[in-house]
Amino acid sequence: MHYLIDGYNVINSSDIFSAPTLEGRRNKLFEFIQFNRPHGNIRNSISVVFDCKLKNLYESKGYNKSYIGNIEVIFSDGIASADDVITELIEESQNPYNITIVTNDKGIRRRTAPSGAKYESVEMFLSKGFKQKIVKKRSAKYFESNGNEQIDEELKKLWLKE
Repeated sequence: MHYLIDGYNVINSSDIFSAPTLEGRRNKLFEFIQFNRPHGNIRNSISVVFDCKLKNLYESKGYNKSYIGNIEVIFSDGIASADDVITELIEESQNPYNITIVTNDKGIRRRTAPSGAKYESVEMFLSKGFKQKIVKKRSAKYFESNGNEQIDEELKKLWLKE
């Protein structure tokens, strides 16, 4: 599965990405994606698409790409919007059924609906990350408290023959 994330739509939809600078807000999104794994399987690929206001002479196809860890970061070229880039990536895909677009933007949904790509709301995307984090914390607490005490009691009975 490939996740195409409408970057500014996501960071403007939640206070968890608040920071003094726009770069800081983007970095919080990248951290969220890397550490919370809202996209599930590590084999899933992720692209985050942002609008760019300045025309860069060195990009190709109306956008430029870079990587932060295993996250592909795409900035539009200043003429095309992030919505245009997302639509183009869907249209060029050989298998759009394996793409999930993360956005609350109804315009993107209308433009890409005929492709067969899947959609996920920003809220659902964020909740997956938080659910996974909560489950990990709960299971860690369970094994710390229940597992060790139970094993200690069993060993105590065996060794002391109580």
